[in-house]
Amino acid sequence: MRTLDIDWADLEIAFRDAGSESHLDQDSGEVVSVVDGFDDEREVRERLARYPGRFVRITPVDTAWSTEVLHKFIARQRGALKEHLVDAVTGAGALSRATAVLRDDKAAWASFSRFEQAELLKRMEQFLADHQLSTQAAAPSLELFEGLS
Repeated sequence: MRTLDIDWADLEIAFRDAGSESHLDQDSGEVVSVVDGFDDEREVRERLARYPGRFVRITPVDTAWSTEVLHKFIARQRGALKEHLVDAVTGAGALSRATAVLRDDKAAWASFSRFEQAELLKRMEQFLADHQLSTQAAAPSLELFEGLS
């Protein structure tokens, strides 16, 4: 297993940004992103092509992943919140409706945000493990949402 100095924030952005094509440099730990139309697009594409085995493509999370996380969160809830969320996730537009239910309750939104962040960190850590990579720095804590509840 290779240990890299990875910037967790950059890695998270790559996992969340479906609008760019991101790769992890297995030598340096750098997250490299190709954004169509940016000045460095050609240079980055050439770098990726020049060292094809060095970079691992990062697949960003999608609505299927978000929906799965939401269902896991709902399964852990009780009472009225769970009932409202179960009602919200039925039919088209479920993710938007459930998000609206959560945003109406500051504590529930903070709890979901922490839960979703933890699930994303698990996904990122699994990605690294799948590629036999580890990091020098531990994943960040979930304190970001502590003041919201």
